[in-house]
Amino acid sequence: MVSGSGIYLTWITGAIVLTLALMPIFKPNYAKISISGFIDMFRRYWAHMIIVFSIYLWKDLLDQLDRTLMANTHLDLTPYVYAVEGDIVLWVQQASENTLLSIGMTHFYVMGFMTATFASFVFPIYFDDRYMADRVTLSMFFVYILAVPFYLFFNVRVTGDYIPMMDTIAYDLTPEIHNWFSQIDPFTNGMPSLHIGLPFAIWLTYELWDEDNRWIIFRRALVVYIALTGFAILYLGIHWVLDILGGIIIGGIAVQITAKVHRPFWRFADERLFSRRLAHVIDDPIDWLKKSWKIITNSFKPIQKPSTTQTKALIVTLMMLTGTVLLWDATHQSFPIEGVTPSHAAGSEGWVIGVEEPTIGEYQITIWNVSEKVSIIAGGQDWGSIPNVEISGNSLVLFGQNRIDYFELNGTQSVIIEPIFSRFEIIAINDLSVGYSLDGMPYIAYVQNNQIRVIDNREESIIVSISSMDFTIIDAAGSKIAWAIETESGPAVNISSPFNPSLVIQIVIEDFSNEIIDNHLSEIYGIEVDYKHSTIVDLSMDGRYIIAVVDIGPINRVILIDMVTGEQLLLSDPAWPASSPSIAQGQIAFLQIPRFDPNPDVGASSANDVFLHEIALNLTTQITHDEDVNQVQPNVLMNAVAWIEIDEDGISELKIHSLDITFEEYSSIILQSAIVMMIPLLLVWANQITIERKR
Repeated sequence: MVSGSGIYLTWITGAIVLTLALMPIFKPNYAKISISGFIDMFRRYWAHMIIVFSIYLWKDLLDQLDRTLMANTHLDLTPYVYAVEGDIVLWVQQASENTLLSIGMTHFYVMGFMTATFASFVFPIYFDDRYMADRVTLSMFFVYILAVPFYLFFNVRVTGDYIPMMDTIAYDLTPEIHNWFSQIDPFTNGMPSLHIGLPFAIWLTYELWDEDNRWIIFRRALVVYIALTGFAILYLGIHWVLDILGGIIIGGIAVQITAKVHRPFWRFADERLFSRRLAHVIDDPIDWLKKSWKIITNSFKPIQKPSTTQTKALIVTLMMLTGTVLLWDATHQSFPIEGVTPSHAAGSEGWVIGVEEPTIGEYQITIWNVSEKVSIIAGGQDWGSIPNVEISGNSLVLFGQNRIDYFELNGTQSVIIEPIFSRFEIIAINDLSVGYSLDGMPYIAYVQNNQIRVIDNREESIIVSISSMDFTIIDAAGSKIAWAIETESGPAVNISSPFNPSLVIQIVIEDFSNEIIDNHLSEIYGIEVDYKHSTIVDLSMDGRYIIAVVDIGPINRVILIDMVTGEQLLLSDPAWPASSPSIAQGQIAFLQIPRFDPNPDVGASSANDVFLHEIALNLTTQITHDEDVNQVQPNVLMNAVAWIEIDEDGISELKIHSLDITFEEYSSIILQSAIVMMIPLLLVWANQITIERKR
């Protein structure tokens, strides 16, 4: 686990200590506590432990699938939940909010849940109550199983992330807690609430099978815990009231399933039987094989005479297979461009450009047509060092410190494309961008010595020169040019046009300060957060919006600026470094380092992930989720996002993430086939039910 796990270790240690401390209070009257009991617990109930703790092993995988599915499909049902219950949870929070309660409920929310689940499982296996341990183990397992389809296909966001004026108190209590939650929680797993569903199922299990009341004190404590948890998850801005109802429902269903399957399951999985079987195999392997074969053949006998059980199994299997195919299709929207391993990339609309560093020979610039899936090689004079790439529409520019190569990609059929012109400059070029005039003609704007020079696409003349002070960063979109400057009030963006240079609009970047997070960053990095003297280190522009990357000292933050209204929005997480924005067609891609604790000394935390923000929905989703793989230079294309992925061995790969139709045609055919097959299965099932009831 990476840095910042201190709070997690505190919680889990506290939960273990509390579990042990509560044992004398909740133990059955006949039981005694000894050190040897813990040894016997592991020896007698190892299969139970594997089942329960396996939940934690595949939880991370499911959370990653959920994040990817949400990013690709936007299966967001939160508006419907909000339409049903409105601002109930907001009233709860506003009526109760105070600092001490927020602190107490946050720690109770995490550590209390750990303690309740630990104790519910550990107590029966420690005190050798196998009757209860068998049932509690399966009830806990089935709660998680039943919750999986909801978490994947019924995404409900946390209340504090959706309801206006609602705060996510638990997630934002401290920067360390915020970073920890951001790593382990996709914030879309609201329905159902496992903080209610799991303890409710445990309580119901004890209530149903505690026939001699040996666990009566523990049962009563669970009721108190469930009531407090219900209040906590509403107050902290995490769950909806409907989430609680959902948790109660799946908890009840899980217990009903346990009641039906616990006997046959433990006849097979009981740890004591495992020892006997092992002894049998060693003593008489031939007899063991004969008996095993007999058990296998007997298990297939019911299929020879089908009943509703087999038909229901076929229906469930068909639904699961169909859902698996759709899930695979929805979570595999990213694919590599074969044979392209660039160290630098750019993209626009239907084009992706990759610059590959040579082991021997010249730099190779590959121009990839995404829609037609063909590649072109950029010609021209060899580059002595890796060139920068700038592309807008069909206009491509490669540039270095003293050279500009301009290409036009429209309609080219050549394997190698030569530049329209190559321009050499004596004065160093600081930055460059490509724009279009009102009549659709491309132009090139570049910075030299605090001046923006603008030339047309034939290098015939310099149209205009714009002077400013102390700037190096520019970007162009359409007929507008934006450049970054420093003012007494802080960093600002100037906006003008090469066709009307006398008109300049200035927008000062807002101070997105957060005292708690800023102090945390200053303490970790040893660098003070200074908004007044912060600088803009990158710009990206499209239509009415500008994206500015602001260096505040310890980290960079990505800010969205609306040029029409002047409104500004902090896109990146305020505690995480962000960079490399790209904007087109209402989509913004940028890099961010999500981690527990932004400590530059921790190497594992340096990997960037790609985030996508949709302006119309005001929704930011994480596209990539891999701490061991670094992503660089994302670019928004036409219905896609491209970036370079660098693995642990330093091997780079150009990847494209489709924003187009999530489910391909073959998936639709599978879905249609499944629907057609479902009709005769349901008819057979209905007929079987009728016949069995008559009997």
